[in-house]
Amino acid sequence: MALQEIQSFFSGNPLDRADHLRKDAATMTGLLQSSEASFMLVLNGEILSDTVGAIYWLSYRQCAYLPVGTQIFLGLENGSPRYAAQLVGSEGEFDDLFPDAKFRDARALGMKAGFAQPELGIVAQAKSMLSWHQSHRFCAKCGAESTLVKAGYERQCDACGANHFPRTDPVVIMLACHGDEALVGRGPQLPPGYFSALAGYMEPGETIEEAVARELMEEAGVEATSVTIIANQPWPWPSSLMIGCTALVKDKKLTLDETEIDEAIWITRVQARAALAGESTDFMVPPPIAIAHDLIKHWVS
Repeated sequence: MALQEIQSFFSGNPLDRADHLRKDAATMTGLLQSSEASFMLVLNGEILSDTVGAIYWLSYRQCAYLPVGTQIFLGLENGSPRYAAQLVGSEGEFDDLFPDAKFRDARALGMKAGFAQPELGIVAQAKSMLSWHQSHRFCAKCGAESTLVKAGYERQCDACGANHFPRTDPVVIMLACHGDEALVGRGPQLPPGYFSALAGYMEPGETIEEAVARELMEEAGVEATSVTIIANQPWPWPSSLMIGCTALVKDKKLTLDETEIDEAIWITRVQARAALAGESTDFMVPPPIAIAHDLIKHWVS
């Protein structure tokens, strides 16, 4: 069920995450081995999917002899347990096992879907969680290797007793507006002619609005006078929450941080509408999979 006006890609996860079940080891073992359990396979960050790009779910029995590493409980779908399992090995080792499926990056799944849909929320959850376990195997307090507990939603250090929890990094992404124009920029990672909204990680001790104002000043030298939160989007690379905003700014004079921004331009709604429709010869904007697309579309409308 959509809870926000703008349904961004990788949102709308339909699963009941069933936090109340995670601490009960006996219950979790029973769910894991039940005939209703289904598993999403992840290999080197890519998701096993069928020919149309949907998750290729496997049963517990089908996974019994696979080289599974980290395994986490995702939640319940109509009472049936869903899991994500990290395969150990290379893609070539599994070519003959899944003739009707292939491993795809989450971006590829989103692009193949063409529009936001709930299953992509499950993909974001699984990819983010498994990435966290991969990068947080060792205790940040004492350095000893920690153990996966609570069905994958916590790591516990047996050496010092510290508990560690999955993290999500908040990122503000904003469209600066002045009059009938909006500011878009291009970082060194983007090809010439491709522009997006400016963005940056939030820092400790600041509000969303303060982070937007700081990033606009740091990257483009423009002063925000007001900020409006528009939408948000899970972004599983590796585990971010993109907080989409618009900001009114004092003037259009730009002072770019050239280590972050190669080029920035002010665009009109007419130009943006043409770019969204793929009809612009001047510049391109991000595809619908990115929240920057939603921000530009919202501003145009």
